[in-house]
Amino acid sequence: MAIGRISGSVLKSNLTRNGTDLAFETNLLYLDVTNSRVGIGTSEPSTALEVNGTITASGLTGISSLSINNTSTDDSLLITSTEASSSAAPVITLKRNSGSPADADYLGQLKFKGENDADQEVVYAKITGKIQDASDGTEDGIIEFANRKAGSNTITARLRSDSFQLLNDTTLVVRNITYPLADGSAGQFMTTDGSGNLSFATVSTNSVSQGDSNVTVTDSGTGAITVAADGGTIITMNATTALDASGVTNAIRLPNGTTAQRPSGAVGEIRYNSSTDTIEGYTSAGGWAQLGATSSTSENTDDTTTGNSTAISTTEKIVNQFTTSSFDSAWYLTVTRDEINDEVSTAKHSLAHNNSAAVVSTSHITRSDATNSFVTMDADVTGGSARLKATGTSVVNSVSFYRIALGDNTSAGTTGNVTNVINTDVDSASESIDSWAHASYRAAKYYISVNNASKTEITNMEALVVHDGTTAYITSYGATNTGSNDLISLTAAISGSNVVVSATGNEPNLRVTAYRILLADDESASSGDNVNVVAATNVSSTATTVDSFVNSAYTGAFYVFTGYNATEGSASASEVMVVSNDDAYIAVGPTVSTKGTDQLTFSATQSGSTVTVKAASTSGASTTVNGYRVHMLRGSAGASTADTVLVSTTQTISGAKTFSSPLALTVGSDPSTVANNAHIYAKDDSSSAEVFVRDEAGNVTKISPHNQQGEWEYFSRNVKTGKTVRVNMEEMIRDIEKLTGKKYIQDC
Repeated sequence: MAIGRISGSVLKSNLTRNGTDLAFETNLLYLDVTNSRVGIGTSEPSTALEVNGTITASGLTGISSLSINNTSTDDSLLITSTEASSSAAPVITLKRNSGSPADADYLGQLKFKGENDADQEVVYAKITGKIQDASDGTEDGIIEFANRKAGSNTITARLRSDSFQLLNDTTLVVRNITYPLADGSAGQFMTTDGSGNLSFATVSTNSVSQGDSNVTVTDSGTGAITVAADGGTIITMNATTALDASGVTNAIRLPNGTTAQRPSGAVGEIRYNSSTDTIEGYTSAGGWAQLGATSSTSENTDDTTTGNSTAISTTEKIVNQFTTSSFDSAWYLTVTRDEINDEVSTAKHSLAHNNSAAVVSTSHITRSDATNSFVTMDADVTGGSARLKATGTSVVNSVSFYRIALGDNTSAGTTGNVTNVINTDVDSASESIDSWAHASYRAAKYYISVNNASKTEITNMEALVVHDGTTAYITSYGATNTGSNDLISLTAAISGSNVVVSATGNEPNLRVTAYRILLADDESASSGDNVNVVAATNVSSTATTVDSFVNSAYTGAFYVFTGYNATEGSASASEVMVVSNDDAYIAVGPTVSTKGTDQLTFSATQSGSTVTVKAASTSGASTTVNGYRVHMLRGSAGASTADTVLVSTTQTISGAKTFSSPLALTVGSDPSTVANNAHIYAKDDSSSAEVFVRDEAGNVTKISPHNQQGEWEYFSRNVKTGKTVRVNMEEMIRDIEKLTGKKYIQDC
């Protein structure tokens, strides 16, 4: 039914006509007839239908475009569902009903618009649906993210059905860790710079570097770690063999260094010593000692050994030890170095034990400093071991030793010039313990161990024996007893073609074991790692070289020399000790001579690194000298920083110090204040080095009281008062002399 046009100015109180427009309750419903618009809640609709308020509808259809404009920060569009099941609700569906859907077609899109600072509308971000695969039954979809980047819209991420992609140089940052923009090369690994940035790097095939931390290569199973080169296996490491290089025929090269460059030492270490040209190893009992023998001198290695002990301080330290069941007696021929004072000495220490206690005596001392006691030795038995212990006079000392040990386990036999002789039952009647052909040999040196098993007593003693073809002479010395008395006394005689050494026991059933060094008149030179045979040399009353050594190879030597003069028919045997430091030092004795007086005198000189031992004869020309030498190196083992005075590093020094020479102070400047410290220093004053003192407060006083003219002067600068005083004392006193008439300055 048609309704006619409403006319009249006022139809009812709540219906108003404005020209052709009609308003109900002002703006509750407004018909803008002029512009063909309807407004609900507004009298100025700007679109065909404008609602100012909330619209509730069960459905909207036929809408091709919808624009919501407001100035509120509350919800601009709120869709509410009151459905109470577990199904999704409310649902917003963006459907593209295309007649020809295809892969890569874009679907619905959410745009995020704003304005730039030029009041221009800009799309800053978009989220778009996209078809990845439109095939029926295998459909795949994509969510694509785009961002405004440097003024242009750029696809930055794509969430596919099979992957998540970051595109166009978009970086992945997870918990402040930035991932690479592109893939690395094959075989590369990912590394970090420590600042949150990851990158690809290549594994080095020729080096592994890890700063100051440890690098560990681990086989977590039961396999092996193999090092291969040039197509072959060089080294294999596994649980069965720690290091196996048996697959190659060349060699393993050891660390190479001098004696002075030795490390402090840990059990099992081995190295090449370039000072002694030997391979050496480290043990807890012997310290650094050479491995094996490389020279021609035959040596009894069953009853001898070498060793070192370093870092001997003023606190007692074990030098060497052996099980009590191994040996009853030991003689240590030692070279000791005082590492603090750089002095060296020789000494022989005789140790005897009775299984429960041990005693030691010291002899054969040669010192580069006669006032230095170096070390004192003690011995004990602990835990089934006899121990030789040292206590240093200075805070750091080191000892090298050559040990001769004898006991019930010693076997009789001969090696080169050395023979072990044994008599298992010496009683109170004199009986032979050794003999040798006097036509073949001139002298013998004995180390003798005597065991009284019934009283558990041991005697150590030494002896020198020499003959002139008719009579044998003997001197015994160095007795060291675990009991109260020497267990045997010794005699020597020529019987038939032999020199016979006999013993008389002070107790019955004594076992006597001897280590004998035998020398002839015509020895040939030979050299060894620890011992040398000194060849026959003819000497006269003038000192003649009989032996020499280089102190970079050996620090000290123990000699047994024999001399024979056929014209005079006299002979002798002597022990000589030589040690080298800044010079060569020598000591002689004991000796035995058929003359009743010394036949040979000995001296030692040093030129550069060469030590020369010389002999002169009181029997005159054509005296033949032969010898046997035990030698050892005792280089610097180093003292800790706390025990040395440094020349290039700041250091605090405690304890009283005595300077044997004047101190020289280098010219410098006024030092800075140090709490609880005062300074003595040299400073230039009028082109002359002068001595000053500076107290903690900063006050400076000159204590070398002469000025440039040589006059007595007093100088002081007071930081508290700000005054500097320089007084010509000599001039002032002469003025006082004029006033008083007295004379204070005495001419000397």
